[in-house]
Amino acid sequence: MATAATGTETSRKQRAEASRRRLVEAAAEQFLSRPYEEVAIGDIAELAGVTPGLLYHYFENKRGIYLEAMREAGRRLRAAHQPHSDAPPGEQVRELLRTHLSYMSEHQEMALGLIHGGIGADPEARAIFQEDRRRTIGWLCDALGLDAQNPAVRLTLRAAVGATDEATVFWIEQGRPFGIPELVEALMEMLIAAIEGAARLDPDLRAEQAVALLRRSER
Repeated sequence: MATAATGTETSRKQRAEASRRRLVEAAAEQFLSRPYEEVAIGDIAELAGVTPGLLYHYFENKRGIYLEAMREAGRRLRAAHQPHSDAPPGEQVRELLRTHLSYMSEHQEMALGLIHGGIGADPEARAIFQEDRRRTIGWLCDALGLDAQNPAVRLTLRAAVGATDEATVFWIEQGRPFGIPELVEALMEMLIAAIEGAARLDPDLRAEQAVALLRRSER
């Protein structure tokens, strides 16, 4: 009896988790393709194939599932942007950019939703993606031997990451007029210019090695 009861409980938990997962995925699809104000709880529940009441069972309110949907979108992006650690730094950055552009091109609604204002004005939602940007900048600094706490480095790399996002949106909206390899090299030059700009802000910053690592590739 105990074994049967345990199995039933496990099955119930699995079904509950599957329902919650469908709700989060449906919410991500809705919130990344439409403004927050236009998305109704009923829309999410219908897309997930559950009742609105079940949504409120897992999430306190609309904002609660919205924030979880944004976390899910962030997890998807992080999973898609994992360069190979055994490549030289310059090739790792190129690989990250190639993966970023390919992923965003294949998931246009997500790309435009995330980068073009889909996260709205909610400060907690923006904090989720700001944290992802900080992780990216930290990874770049580790790969290139830069101090992630240096104000000049933080300023210019943050600008470079933001510019990459805006360039990605423009590229998608314009029907991808450039090939990914060519766009990657243009973005690499933007990153190099950002690092050189940091050295202008902080004359003590040794940027030559980081620039050399970015220019070096096994292509």
